[in-house]
Amino acid sequence: MRTKTVASFFFLFTFLQTAFCQNRGTDETVNAILTKYGKVFVKDKSISSATIGIYQKGEIYTQHFGELHKGQGDTPTDETIYEIGSVTKPMTGFLVAKAVLDGKLQLSDTVQNYLEGDYQNLSYQGDPITIQHLLTHTSGLPTFLPKAMGPLFENLNDDVPTQYFELEKQYDKTRFFEDLKSIQLVEKPGTTYNYSNAGVDLLGHILEQVYDKDIDSLLKENLFTPNQMENTGIHLPTTKLDNLTQGYWKTNTSLSPNQLNTLWATGSGAKSTIVDMLKFIALQLDQNNATVQESQRVLFEGEELLKVGYLWRVWGDKYGRSYNHHGGTTGMQNWLFIFPKYDLGISIITNQSGPKTPGKLSNTAQKILKALVKA
Repeated sequence: MRTKTVASFFFLFTFLQTAFCQNRGTDETVNAILTKYGKVFVKDKSISSATIGIYQKGEIYTQHFGELHKGQGDTPTDETIYEIGSVTKPMTGFLVAKAVLDGKLQLSDTVQNYLEGDYQNLSYQGDPITIQHLLTHTSGLPTFLPKAMGPLFENLNDDVPTQYFELEKQYDKTRFFEDLKSIQLVEKPGTTYNYSNAGVDLLGHILEQVYDKDIDSLLKENLFTPNQMENTGIHLPTTKLDNLTQGYWKTNTSLSPNQLNTLWATGSGAKSTIVDMLKFIALQLDQNNATVQESQRVLFEGEELLKVGYLWRVWGDKYGRSYNHHGGTTGMQNWLFIFPKYDLGISIITNQSGPKTPGKLSNTAQKILKALVKA
């Protein structure tokens, strides 16, 4: 898992109940494509299991492969809840887009406006960090706070899950703000893309400030409940926790601990099922939803075709403009792709995490996309 390496929807309630609860996709070609590439993916000896979902033109398809616990034969199901890591970020981006449209925020607002105390250090030669910089990973803030988390994902040894868990357990919001005061920017914000979970946590704090509600409530009220994502959240109710799975780091045979989410967790804390991820895809394909359209707007263009929206990676090629995000924890990884040109989205999740996993997920998704477009 490397940190540096897409009008309202309420009118779709009736559609969602039909598409997601009754009329599962029955297209034999689509199901055959899912089966083919899912089986190939779990043939990799390092992969324990996989869950793959496709949303295509109002229909959904899900299939599950492998086993959640090595040697136990327990294949995932539509009810399996996974940590989705940084795919939480586009959900946070959706909230920020709504806040902008609600008049609660402006992209040009400086983050110092939402912090108590002296944070003059969050400027460089008079140029302050703004909301837009946080959304586009151009703030100059570090990848992680605490900074000690950063080296874990450079060394990538077998003890990363335990070390990460211990650092997270000892960290809280008070220490976050203390560490934030120690940051020294080395260039003007908005200049360089540098992936920052710390910056997205700060967005969580700002959202709570402008709405005077905790982040879990904001996500539930504005995203999860309206779109019937009943099994998605940062801090899930205890009734859901039995379905929350764990995963494996690299070649470890012991399961990694789940994240504690002691901060706002707006960068990597959500958990979800494959069906809920497909509902999120359906929302992102709604061309009449003003918040969706705002959240997908490009806010930064960098080198090597890099484009960033409200925490979305934006891409353009022969498949048209698309939106994607990768997410990972020390036990799970997933990748989400949105292809508006084809009214199509792909979500692929595995309970195995390691430096090579993102490429394996992306390659499988690209093969599925190519096969679907040809079909």
